[in-house]
Amino acid sequence: MKISARDVASFTDGYILSGDEDTVFTGVSTDSRSISEGDLFVALRGDRFNGHAFIPTAVSRGATGVVTMEDVPRNGTVIISVEDTLQALGDIALGVRNRYDTAIVGVTGSTGKTTVKEFCASILSLQGSCLKTEKNYNNLIGVPLALLALGPEYEFAVIEMGTNRFGEIDRLSFITRPRVSIITNINPVHLNGLRSISGIIKEKQAIFRNTAKFGMAVINPSLEHMDKIEVPSHLQTITYSHKDPADITLVSIEHQGLDGSDIEVDLAGRTMRTHVPLPGMHNVVNALGACACAVALGIDPEIIAAGVRQAKFPGMRSEIIVSEHMTIINDCYNANPASMRAALAMLADAPHTLKVAVLGDMLELGKDSRFWHEELGRWVGETRIDRLICIGEMAQAVCDAAAASGLDPAAIRRVEKMDEILYNMQDLFDRDAMVLVKASRALKLDQVVNQLKAVA
Repeated sequence: MKISARDVASFTDGYILSGDEDTVFTGVSTDSRSISEGDLFVALRGDRFNGHAFIPTAVSRGATGVVTMEDVPRNGTVIISVEDTLQALGDIALGVRNRYDTAIVGVTGSTGKTTVKEFCASILSLQGSCLKTEKNYNNLIGVPLALLALGPEYEFAVIEMGTNRFGEIDRLSFITRPRVSIITNINPVHLNGLRSISGIIKEKQAIFRNTAKFGMAVINPSLEHMDKIEVPSHLQTITYSHKDPADITLVSIEHQGLDGSDIEVDLAGRTMRTHVPLPGMHNVVNALGACACAVALGIDPEIIAAGVRQAKFPGMRSEIIVSEHMTIINDCYNANPASMRAALAMLADAPHTLKVAVLGDMLELGKDSRFWHEELGRWVGETRIDRLICIGEMAQAVCDAAAASGLDPAAIRRVEKMDEILYNMQDLFDRDAMVLVKASRALKLDQVVNQLKAVA
């Protein structure tokens, strides 16, 4: 990427306070620790940080320009003053995005976003050069930084968009202007900011309003709440389903346990067979969503099948760890009611003799937090697993509901500290046990996974 100071000022309605307007920047960064020679440093300001304090560090490391919304000393570099640096970051990304005719797939939804993104990117990378958002950098900082990497070499891009408050998807999709957009599902997540299912629907469907004219809206009408999604008249709609007739329909499935599933799919009249390399029906649905996006872009079934089969995924998302002494499902990256239920179903379907769930709190559920943790306990009780170990503020609610739903109280352990978890699992080694470890990331249950990997 190359962009001039003049362009940055034009994109952001900013003012060049010092330096040469013909200065060309070779990259954009918001982190002074990752500055490369010739970068433009955008000084962001948040509740717990202020990037303006790191301007001298950024300049000393090679930044040749700074975007600021505070009065800063002239330091021999280009200084561009804007009203809001976060807004400016998005405006710069929009300016860069508008230079290219890249076919962009926008991905949002309550759960499954990263998995669908990875499936899509795997497929499209077999057709042409494909850019994607890394990890889950799907917010008002991560999405612009992903778009700033666009260049003429990219035929495709897959951009994941997340939200926990109103207006974010509207802004992110306006910047991204996808050609194809998918809403994976609507489930109760981020209720602190979005308040209700109707609030989640309102926020997520903004991606369709900002999808390019004559673009594609991709949805699964078989999922709960999806019938309430409004698709603008300027878009075509392509549907996918794991159980009902749709444009993209699951024809047959053979579950291969932890190795995933072999599937046959009707791709708008053309049959495809492939292997989904992640276990669980929810991941088959995610793969179908990616297939629908690929069909919307005219990708051949053979390429779609190979892309699904070859897809790779970041750690801590249904990562299966098989050791000599037990099998671990590491799913510590995030947790919400829908993903918890899917993970428990995957555990229940496993062929192992002993099945254990180590669960922590699901965060950002607002006033409904207790209700959903009690629901979680009820789901655990219905699975009839062999042991439940809970930690966190809502652990007692989960344990009580699990016992009330039929799980043997002797199989339920509520713990206060992380090291108690491992203590309550020592008798499971070498007994054909599968252990699901899942919670919101803030609970840091990945530490438990690391302990298990070390001893098991």
